Amino acid sequence: MNQLKKQLLCLAALVSAVPLHGALNTTTNIVPRSQSFNAARQLVGWDNSTWGIFRKADDDRYFTSFNLTFAYNQTFRNNRLTAALFGDDLVCAGCDNDLAINVSGSLVPNRGANDWLADYFGLPANFQSTVTFNPKISNFLLDFSMYTGLDAWREGLYFWIHAPFVHTKWNLNATECVGSTYTGTPYPAGYFTSVAVPATNMLPSFLDYANGATPSINPAYGEDENATWQPLCCGRMINSCDCACDDGFIRNGFGEIRMALGINFFGDEKENDSHLGVGVYAAAPTGTRVGHSRYLFEPIIGNGKHWELGGQISGHSIWWRSEDENRSFGVYFLANITHLFGAQQTRCFDLCSAGSSSRYMLAQNLEYFGPDATLGSTLAPVTLNAVACDSASLQFDNQFAPVANLTRRQITSTIGAQGDLAISFAYQCKSFQWELGYNFWGRSCEEIRISNDCCPVIMGTWALKGTAYVYGFDTVYGNLPVPLAASVSTATIHGDSYNNLTTTGTVNLNADNSVAAVDTLGGFLRSAPSGGTLVYTSNPPVIISEADFNLTGTRGISNKLFTHVNWAWDHCKDSKWSPYVGVGAEVEFGGGHKINCSTTAYGNCNNSCNNSCNNSCNNSCNNSCNNSCNNSCSSSCNNSCDNSCNPCTTGCNYPTTTQTCDTLKTCCSNVALTQWGVWFKVGSSYN
Repeated sequence: MNQLKKQLLCLAALVSAVPLHGALNTTTNIVPRSQSFNAARQLVGWDNSTWGIFRKADDDRYFTSFNLTFAYNQTFRNNRLTAALFGDDLVCAGCDNDLAINVSGSLVPNRGANDWLADYFGLPANFQSTVTFNPKISNFLLDFSMYTGLDAWREGLYFWIHAPFVHTKWNLNATECVGSTYTGTPYPAGYFTSVAVPATNMLPSFLDYANGATPSINPAYGEDENATWQPLCCGRMINSCDCACDDGFIRNGFGEIRMALGINFFGDEKENDSHLGVGVYAAAPTGTRVGHSRYLFEPIIGNGKHWELGGQISGHSIWWRSEDENRSFGVYFLANITHLFGAQQTRCFDLCSAGSSSRYMLAQNLEYFGPDATLGSTLAPVTLNAVACDSASLQFDNQFAPVANLTRRQITSTIGAQGDLAISFAYQCKSFQWELGYNFWGRSCEEIRISNDCCPVIMGTWALKGTAYVYGFDTVYGNLPVPLAASVSTATIHGDSYNNLTTTGTVNLNADNSVAAVDTLGGFLRSAPSGGTLVYTSNPPVIISEADFNLTGTRGISNKLFTHVNWAWDHCKDSKWSPYVGVGAEVEFGGGHKINCSTTAYGNCNNSCNNSCNNSCNNSCNNSCNNSCNNSCSSSCNNSCDNSCNPCTTGCNYPTTTQTCDTLKTCCSNVALTQWGVWFKVGSSYN
């Protein structure tokens, strides 16, 4: 019974044209409809009972029709793509309705509630900028198609195959307007390292960080090596100023090779005036694999390397034909429905507990240090602190990493059902045919599981930093810096509720399971070498685990209108050849989250930072196309797969105090492209 309910819910989601706006449940990858899965473009041109494919072969012979299609399509209403990636963190940036995120440091007065915290990105504490996005996707296609009627073997038997070559270009069009040059207030000792970090050591822009740059934080006190900050190795965003990286957005290759083997049943009275065809439909993946690059908006050809198997249904009926049989009006339809088998991909994930875009947050590494530097909640005998106060003896180990580096995994993506239905109304006058049609495409929510058939990832012991201090100081014993274990699991991409840089009270009071930090010498730790306030730590800290990875996938629904004009030279050269040529156009409307810049919820365009920047690339572009990653960015997967995130039930607004991965699956985001396209088709039938 439960399985039946799931199937009915899946079917309802697939056929519904009403988008689900899981506003805060954004997607970490845009995986659109495959360029080769287009029933409208597949149907037109040869959907004709005179020279086309929906007819019986003469005298039960073979007949073949083949064509070559040159096509181009391009997205519009690009704000829907931006909304799918960044959700409700967006503001309207400029009166041209471009969308942006605001980035601000923890020392900025009156920070916006949806501002991304600059501290996470190695930016100065008083940093402010607006990052604007205008994502675009364009495709050039060269589609080779062939249809063969095999009536000599079995009346109505046919074989259909086509394979498009695709040139695709994706551009996030990210530009950043930085408010000013920040060279003032340093980060205090204890916040990143045991010594203060000057603003000049931090990065100049968010997009520098998003392209893999890292800040130069000072050597840790008493240590020979620097505290390390790993570069972002997943979900990168290329600055549109950096024209040298343009090739990184381009891919060339074949989409899936799609084929069908079926049989047509023709009407009895006038055999070519109606038919119904059924067949087995399959697709062999030849495109690109998701996660091929390390970028948020990566070019994808095809369906993401899925094998497909399903069925095909076709049909036509001539509703009216003139007495001289030179003119007719009828309807044609083609439907392809498939299951997409599991495909190996690489993705990075948000954390269910921390919400959308949490993969860009900052994590700290905690390691076992033994009883010589133990922290606790109360003063205890030196020999007991390790057991009584923190049995794990975890402390900060001078390492920071973006959460995306920790959640990057090889996964298996499976899609239950995908459907593509095209229906066309065609008017024919001798060798001329004009048709107008509608196309529906839908894809059910993908199921994602972390693969367990490869070498394990040594994830380490990592926790969210938030605005917590990572060092405290024993001011009684020579200002000795002591690494803490203060995690803030309630932090989000916007920061946390207790800003430790601005508080005048106890530091790290908002840490998980917060307790006063005490070292084995018996000293209560302070927030600064000069004294400061008491500093707290976590006992125990909350560690990031795979069980908190948000494995929610995406689904897609779109509606399309198309038209095509065709001309044929019927039965040329001893009635064997019927060449034809045609042009067509389509406009497709994808579902997804809509953002209206006229509403106050997304800000006032007149207050945009872009008014001063004029959308120009006024920021220097460093070597932001550095694709190299250190060894900490392993693309291998973990063999301790925890799939408890998958059986989700309800709830879309997260994070909340009660939100878990189990409540997110019904928030499967509807991500489908809104685009227009044109094509030119030339081919011939041979009897």
